[in-house]
Amino acid sequence: MTTYNENVIFLRSCIDSICKQTFKNLEFIIVVEPDEINLNFLRELAQIDQRIKIIKNDNKLGVASSRNRAITESTGQFVAIIDGDDYCDITRFEKQVEFLNKNPYIGIVGSNMYLVDGNNNIVGERNYPELHKDIKNYFLLTMSIANPTVMIRRKDLEETGLFDTTFSKAEDFELWLRFLSLNKQMHNLQENLVYYRIQTTHNEKRGAIHWKNNYSARKKYSKFIWHFHERCLSLIFFYIMNHAPRYFLDNLLNLKIVNKIKNIKIQ
Repeated sequence: MTTYNENVIFLRSCIDSICKQTFKNLEFIIVVEPDEINLNFLRELAQIDQRIKIIKNDNKLGVASSRNRAITESTGQFVAIIDGDDYCDITRFEKQVEFLNKNPYIGIVGSNMYLVDGNNNIVGERNYPELHKDIKNYFLLTMSIANPTVMIRRKDLEETGLFDTTFSKAEDFELWLRFLSLNKQMHNLQENLVYYRIQTTHNEKRGAIHWKNNYSARKKYSKFIWHFHERCLSLIFFYIMNHAPRYFLDNLLNLKIVNKIKNIKIQ
């Protein structure tokens, strides 16, 4: 986990959900920036649970570099990711490890998610395609694996490479496309194993840099993943998203037709 000045209530919920996992043989590596306001709180928790390791960056590195540092410092066969404002079902790791052990050809396993508000009330859910062929096709128009739910084989990370540190946004999307471009197999468990904290508005959370990086990653990797006729619509749509003015983008993302396009079932 990487965290930066998170709401301490959210942070406690997240950490509790990891420490209470039914799968006990884990190391919990948390990377923080130099000016982290919750550093003493985190160090106190590390004194209570010896599985928690706090790493403080000497300089502010950002999300991608901090995640890479956490992964590099880890020693496990599998690497799981969580964000500091989200939290997990306590059976998440047990179910994902069991699945990966039974399916050695799968490199990444994710899950569905509950959406929760600031008071942990469930306000919705997000479901993702289960099988690799559907995950790959859904990536044409939307995110089809959720970053806070993934567990990855270390050997596949070593073969594919870590997060691209030139991406300050959409660094997870770039990595998943890189996995697909190398024909790494993905799967989503059809259970809600993560509680995802929703933000104010979809576009406010992501911003222009996200859409720029999203398009850049698609342009770079799409030819290795999809046929020409399949990727054309994707590149055109995200070219528009990349170049649209902020006020237009806010309105565009709220249109029903956009949601319909993103939910097209591609055969």
